Amino acid sequence: MQFILNPIIKNGLFLFYIVLSLLAFLFTFRQKVYHKSVMDKTSTQLSGYIDKRISNATQFFQLKDNNRELQTENAQLRTEIEKLKGQFSARDTVRGPISNVAFHQTYRFLPVEIINNSVRNSHNYLTLNKGSKDGIKKGMAVISNNGVIGYVSNVSDNYARVMSTLNKNTRTTAQIKNNQYFGTIHWDGKDPRYVHLMEIPKYIEVNKGDTIETDGKSSTAPGGIMIGTVVNSKIDEVSGELDVLVQLKEDFSRLRYAQVVINLEKKQIEEVETDDKTLEENAQP
Repeated sequence: MQFILNPIIKNGLFLFYIVLSLLAFLFTFRQKVYHKSVMDKTSTQLSGYIDKRISNATQFFQLKDNNRELQTENAQLRTEIEKLKGQFSARDTVRGPISNVAFHQTYRFLPVEIINNSVRNSHNYLTLNKGSKDGIKKGMAVISNNGVIGYVSNVSDNYARVMSTLNKNTRTTAQIKNNQYFGTIHWDGKDPRYVHLMEIPKYIEVNKGDTIETDGKSSTAPGGIMIGTVVNSKIDEVSGELDVLVQLKEDFSRLRYAQVVINLEKKQIEEVETDDKTLEENAQP
């Protein structure tokens, strides 16, 4: 106890001065209107500053949950868009538009999180946090808000491995939006910002800034998903066709969330294509 009292006795005069100063300060700001307004304004600013910092910190910790909610909403919106595409494209010239919108819902979009990703290798892959338990199968396309990012190459119960668009073995069918000439997108293993659109006839006019998008001709992804824009084009000396350099809309080094495309009619499409192969084999002498 004496240990506590000794500093107070030794510095009693100074402490008494501090107490009086605080009381004088308090009475002044409580009695004088101007001083009170200054104090109120200062305390409001200080309180607002602290609240803002707390809010920013809270938002930071909630960011992951918010992003997941946005991805779920985006997946639902994509599904609705595909429904509308089916409604407007399937028209009968005699009876008018078909009203059964649900019949044309070909695709479903499953929001996923990318838990592993590489961009510096010649053969890059991604890992998703969902697998076969969620309906993911090998060969399904994976897209982001900015384009096709790859195709599922392997699946376990809870995870999926994706062969990235930035993989020299990946091929994606795509078209030039303004004229709908289609070819194949591939990456040359160099700059992760650019891919090449090949198999475009050399007589086709391709301009800088033209939009490159999915053509919808495969059973893995719907058409109209933007991939990137044209940077330049030249004639390939080997094939004699155009080699179109495309700047990707998606920044693969910042990928965090995506959507797996589930084609609800893929099984029927594959059955029809299998029948074609069987007919060809039977037709051979």
